[in-house]
Amino acid sequence: MLSSLAISFAEANRYFNTELSSHFRAIEDGNLTPMLLIFALSFGYGVVHAIGPGHGKALVAGYLLANPTKKMHVFQIGFLIAIVHALSALVVTLAATYLIQVSAMKLFRQVNPPLFQISGALIVLMGCWLLYDVWRSRKITKESVRPQKSRFGVVLLAGIVPCPGVITLCFFAITLGHITIGMVAAVFMSLGMGLTISLAGLLVNIMQKSKPVMTQPRWFWVLRLLGVLLVIALGLLFLLNPISTRAF
Repeated sequence: MLSSLAISFAEANRYFNTELSSHFRAIEDGNLTPMLLIFALSFGYGVVHAIGPGHGKALVAGYLLANPTKKMHVFQIGFLIAIVHALSALVVTLAATYLIQVSAMKLFRQVNPPLFQISGALIVLMGCWLLYDVWRSRKITKESVRPQKSRFGVVLLAGIVPCPGVITLCFFAITLGHITIGMVAAVFMSLGMGLTISLAGLLVNIMQKSKPVMTQPRWFWVLRLLGVLLVIALGLLFLLNPISTRAF
């Protein structure tokens, strides 16, 4: 089943890459149709692309389990992660193309491991802080638990690793001389990724408000502790094994 899902995911990515490349090549002065199709496809590409490994879904899930928050904050976290994820990819692409004149993917492979390790170390520290917060508040009622402002730290830590999909999109646009359209397409792609990440976080939020959790306070604190342990485990994985770390 997992292999068939992986094949379907690869085929979907191949489809979007093929369609985007054909519409980029079809851009002509005064013809808005290919441009609008690029933006629509970029949004869909972002939605599908974020379903696959990466993009901080597991980190967001662990954080939200450890630190219950409002639905509005769930969507805020999801979309901000996607925007930072896309911006970091855009910076890598522009730097690779115009400053040091190397392949964007080559630079991506060079900067990815140290970024993962730095992010992992900071995630472990954040997880330790969340563990302290859970322990400190263990005797108060779940209704009194207040969301932490550390959600912006989650945004930075999950999004700072560049998105290879955005790198591919922008580098292709630069190659064909459509850098502005490529940058706008990257924004639409980030919105699509943000929707997927937010919906993944929303599932966790809904689970926290389910009847067993609401009626059994013990389950609420068990979920918080599991969320903290997931965050710390992900941080250690990033720190100790940055090359193979993709499915977070």
